[in-house]
Amino acid sequence: MIIGGGWTGLAMAKELTSRTSLSVVVLERGPARKLSDYAAGMDEVDYSIRKRLMQNIPEETVSHRHTIRDSAVPVRQYGHFLPGTGVGGSGEHWQGIAFRFDPDYFVLATRLREKFGPSRLPENLSVQDFGVTYDQVEPYYWRAEQMMGVGGKAGNLKGKLVDGGNIFEGPRSHEYPNPPHKYSYGMTLVDYGMTLVEKAARELG
Repeated sequence: MIIGGGWTGLAMAKELTSRTSLSVVVLERGPARKLSDYAAGMDEVDYSIRKRLMQNIPEETVSHRHTIRDSAVPVRQYGHFLPGTGVGGSGEHWQGIAFRFDPDYFVLATRLREKFGPSRLPENLSVQDFGVTYDQVEPYYWRAEQMMGVGGKAGNLKGKLVDGGNIFEGPRSHEYPNPPHKYSYGMTLVDYGMTLVEKAARELG
């Protein structure tokens, strides 16, 4: 039995049922929504202001502590964390974007020592290498992106730079599972079909 039909619970149910002979039941407090619910029943006021896809925190709150010495206190207003309710959890209002760490992040201490030299850095440097490399993690990035249905355009496909994607990203073994989102009217230059920032960056080389 798995309590909660969000991404974690559903991913665990998938793994258990595909790898074992166990029967699994997932319990979810919220509704199971249909595609028609999104097409016709969720306007901007409902979604953006009334937070209808989110857990109702005045009725059933989550708690937090400011320090490990504090008692837990209830969260009374939504912040950057928006707990979802219903099958899919917070994945119901996710935008289909998931970022990968840059390859250098995995070996940041090494890169800093290469750039500045050990003599210019403190001995007890708090920055450390991850212990795994981007190349070791990349297959798991790809597996997760397939499961989540991430959208985008590769800019570095197996070491080959691809126009239209982020050429500064780490090399990908595959193109994104889904195409990139279309630019909305508000973020598009009609004449160029790209954002002002992208246009400026391309003009600067």
